[in-house]
Formats: sequence, structure tokens, C-alpha cells
Amino acid sequence: MKLLTPLQVGSITVKNRVVSTAHGAFFDFYSPQSDGERYIGYQARRAQGGTGLIICTAMHVHRSSQRHGQFLYERGDLIGKYRRLVGEVHPHGCRILQQIYHYGAVGRSEGRDDLQPLWSLSGTPSSEGEASHEMTPEEIEEVIQGFVDAATTAMEGGLDGVEIHATHGYLLIQSMSPWANRRTDEWGEPFRLITTVARRVRAAIGSDRVMGLRLTADDFRAPEAGGLGHARLCEIAAHLVSLNLFDYLNHSEGSGGADYAHAVSTYRHRLGEFLPLTRGLREAIGRRIPVIGVGKIPTPDLAEHALQNGFCDLVGMTRAQISDPDLVRKLMEGQRQRIRICTGSNQGCQDRMWGPFPITCFHNPEVGLERRLKLEPAPAADPVLVIGGGPAGMKAAEIAARRGYAVTLVEQNDRLGGRLNLVEHLGEAASLLASIAWVEQELQHHDVEVLLQTRVDEAFLANHSAKHVILATGAVPVSELPAATDGSIPVLTSDEAARGVFEGTRIDLQGTRSLVVDLRGNLEIALVIENLIRRGSRVTVATPYLSYGPSVGVTHLVELMKYFLQNDCDLRTSTALTAIAGGRANFRNTLSGKEASDCFDLVVAGVHPRPDKVLYEALRRRWSRVLTAGDVVAPRTAMESFREGDRAGRSLQ
Repeated sequence: MKLLTPLQVGSITVKNRVVSTAHGAFFDFYSPQSDGERYIGYQARRAQGGTGLIICTAMHVHRSSQRHGQFLYERGDLIGKYRRLVGEVHPHGCRILQQIYHYGAVGRSEGRDDLQPLWSLSGTPSSEGEASHEMTPEEIEEVIQGFVDAATTAMEGGLDGVEIHATHGYLLIQSMSPWANRRTDEWGEPFRLITTVARRVRAAIGSDRVMGLRLTADDFRAPEAGGLGHARLCEIAAHLVSLNLFDYLNHSEGSGGADYAHAVSTYRHRLGEFLPLTRGLREAIGRRIPVIGVGKIPTPDLAEHALQNGFCDLVGMTRAQISDPDLVRKLMEGQRQRIRICTGSNQGCQDRMWGPFPITCFHNPEVGLERRLKLEPAPAADPVLVIGGGPAGMKAAEIAARRGYAVTLVEQNDRLGGRLNLVEHLGEAASLLASIAWVEQELQHHDVEVLLQTRVDEAFLANHSAKHVILATGAVPVSELPAATDGSIPVLTSDEAARGVFEGTRIDLQGTRSLVVDLRGNLEIALVIENLIRRGSRVTVATPYLSYGPSVGVTHLVELMKYFLQNDCDLRTSTALTAIAGGRANFRNTLSGKEASDCFDLVVAGVHPRPDKVLYEALRRRWSRVLTAGDVVAPRTAMESFREGDRAGRSLQ
């Protein structure tokens, strides 16, 4: 298998073609106030799992690049952290590089010490509309020296090299782009800044260390807006590679901002979407140096296809290894079927980076906690009863069984998965079902007894000799709205709307007018809205929030808003439903106080479901300690349920 074969990259040999590319994991590693252990543990876990090459989270090279939630390193502090990181990565045969960059005109300055302004080449407004400071020639020299200093710090820390970051609309790609570089002095020449940085960094680190380039393959900007486009970027790649300074070429897409929703896409985009762009770059540079293929490559089969068909020489499988850090090891050991495939949810990784919050994973609750979460063996193979087969119950059963407990998992329905199964009705979101399938497979592997279509009652409990019990009965959908209704318009639960049924009867939504009262502002209700539109209903959304979807992640929100607006969805923010009467819904704007009224065929109650605690007291009478997990604790999302189930399974003692 080519994916598992070594490759020479500059002065180093990478043991396989699998790469964990730079991503926004734990920026606090660069803060002098952090000991860095969380990030070191995170990357060491991926090295232990077999990845060939790790490229560290991008590091700011100058104070004028730092933003809220991100930090400027201190040399002495970081060198010590690097040495500990390298000491844990290299013993596994993994190579490690540092990505270095400058934001330029990106974001806002409000998170900076003393509110220093953004720096750019031409005073370009940032991606969030803030004016930036046009750098003087002396300040440009400062930034260049910042790249050199960052690179030499990484070298002194023992890393194998650096990657110069020129994508996502940041400073170095800005310097080559008409929209951002309108200078008339020497720095107005498109290649002047990038070549100066590259030459000085190479001179500083020497020929025995690796220096890579991450370049935009398509900036998603129209030519009339100053965009470069794929063809021109291929020419730029060819020119830069001809300088004989770089040892490999990496890439990404877009100009930052909303483009991240496409560049780091959810399940709404096809797998390997950008591989043709990868091939374009590889052909443009005449295959002179290795090229890393990136862009939603979650499976070994797709990675192997990319290599065998000449798209690339290495494969970025970053989210794939967030989901399963043992991806390479399992592949090498012939356990391909046990790889936990990334679902493309983006809920725990990319969408949390925008917070900025520490990343996790939709269905790998260990991410970022590798140091803390050790799977302690069970003191004895005691029987454990887990009640409820949704994400929380399934995960609790899996973890308990992995520890050595004898686990019985009971579910009253005819399948495992709980309310997450609703995504099978919700288009591309059905990809999330892979998370259920994986845990179900692990339950079989660890000999968990699964009882489906089994109701737990007093009689069942009386006949069960479990020493430990975990309650994960989830939540019950409700249709109660915070407004009076005379029953003239049917009110559906969000679950009914997802399935397209009302009181057990399937309904034809084509040509209907639907009102969604969204009091949750999260992805679950957004998917219901999308489903109603897809099935032919004209949708109005009434939500009390200042803007739509405050708890919908950015990469999802960009795509959903585009879909909603293209399909004439009427989004009414700061709006409360006051009454349903005579076939009409009455509203009040919570800011202006203005009232309105419209006719609808149905109303969807986008409200929180009710925790199903019916069994809790009965369990407390028989067990002194009852662990709970998932929606029965507080109805949130499947990501939190997987996490709570994991913690419950680890808490048994």
C-alpha cells in the first residue's frame, strides 16, 4: 500500500505518506502562561498512532499578527516546550515541522495587547471590515525578521523544519494578490515579500532542515475583485518552486473568512473535492518536489486513490486523525474496519476554533485530554447495566466494556442510536450515522450484550443483578410553545418535522407554509428547517436571538444561510410568537414592539426536549450510585452525549 511507504522530503525521510497538517489546535501552547502539556499530549498521541509527519499549529511571527485567543511566543519558554514535544514525537519515528505565518489584514485588533492595529501592505480593510495600518519599509523588515526568528526558535527546539504559510488570505498571499497589494515601492512587486522571507529563513535554518510552502490553490476570488484563480496560482507555485528553496508544497483554499466553510468543509461537500487542484499544482511544478494533497480525505481508500492516481505524494488526513489517532496503526495491523471515520460534522474541531475554543471531536471525546484520560482497567469483571442506547448509552457501554466490565446495554426501540437516527431523514447530515455504526461495531468487538425492544421496569430491575448502573434514557420531544394556542394550526415537535409526520401520519409538505419557532438556535433545528425547505414547504423562522443561529457553527451557518436565502426562507430575528388563533400566528418584535400576523399550515416547536427521568427514582432505590449521561442530564447535542457517556464509563469503580 503506497500510503504506508516512506518518502524522502528534503533532508528527512518520512516513514509513511500520512500527514497531520497544521490546524487550530490549542493555540495556548504558544502562551508563556501555559505549560503546553495539553498540546504535547495531543500531538504525541497522533505520533504514537503512526502518522508520518506532523505540522504544528500555525505560530505568529510578530506582535502585529496576534489576535484574540492566540498568542505570541517567548523564545526561551517555547524552546523548552519544543524539546519536550520532540522528545515525545521522534521516538515513534514521526517527523515534526512548525508552520509560521502572519495574519496581515485579517480579523480585528480588539483582542490585542494595548489594541495595536492590524498591519498590512496597503492599508487594506480586514476580512471583518476593520481598517489596517500600511506598513512602512522598516516594519516590513521587522516582520521578515520575525519569520526568521520563529524558524530559528523551532530549530533550536529540535524540530525537523518549518512550513511557510501563504494561504487563507494571510499576509504572504496578500502580498501576491492584487486585492491586497497596491504598493508602488519595491514591496509592491508580487514576489518580493515571499521570496525575501523564504531566502532569509532558508539561510537561517540551513540545508539540513526542511522548509515547506503552504500555498493557496484557489483563492475563490473573482478576477474583478483582485483574485488570482487556480491557473495563476499554479504559475506562482511554479515560480516559487523554481527558486530551489522549498522541499515540499502543501496547499489550502480560499481567502479566509466565510471561505473556511468550503476550504474546511462539512459533510455537505464531496470527499476529496480539492484533489484536482492538488494535481494542478503538482503538474505545474513539474513534480520537482513532493506535494501534499488535502481537503476532506477521511478514509485510507481515498488517500490511496489520490497517491496511486498521481494527485499527490503525501496526504493530509488531519480531521481523520482527530477522529482516530490510531488510523495508521490500525491500517498497518490489518484492522481497517475498526478505524473511526471522521463524519465531517466540524462541530468539535473547525467550528470551535472560531470561538476560539479548544478543539474536541464529535465522536472522539479524548481529543485534547490525552494526558488526563487514561483507561483504567476494571477492578473486577462486575456486571454493568446501561439503560438507553443513544449516543451516551452506547459510548458508556463501550468504555465500560473496554475496561473489562461485563456490560448489558438495554434499548426500548428496535435499533441503537437514539434521536441521532433522525439525521437519516436530513440529507447530507446522514453522514453522522457513521458515528453510531462505529460504536455499535465496538460493542460487538467487546462482547457487550445488547437487548433491543426491551423495556426497563420494576420487574426487569428485580431480575437484574448488575453491580453498577448508568442511566442514559435521553429526552422526549415536546410541542409546548411559550404562547397561547387555540389549536387552529397543528404544532409539530422538531422530531416529527424531521421525519415529516404528524401524530404518526406522514404529511405532504409540498406547497405548505411552515412556521418554525426556534428557541434553541442550534444545528438540530437548522437541519429541520433545511429539511422542510427541501421537501417543498415555504418556511418562516421566528427566533428571539439578535441574529440567526447563535449556536450553529460557522462552517455550517455559511452553507445554511446561503441555502435558506436562496429558497426565500423568511428569517425573523428578535421575534417572539405571542399567540396562535384563528389559523394565524401572531408575533411581536422584542426590540421595536411591533406586532405582525400571518397564516400558516403548520408550526414546528423548536424547543428543548424534556429529559426522560422516569426510571431515576426506581434506580436510586436499588443502587446507591446511579450515573447519568446524555440528554437525561441536559438535552444538548450528540457530541456532548458521546462525551458524557465516555465519562460515565470511566467513572465506574
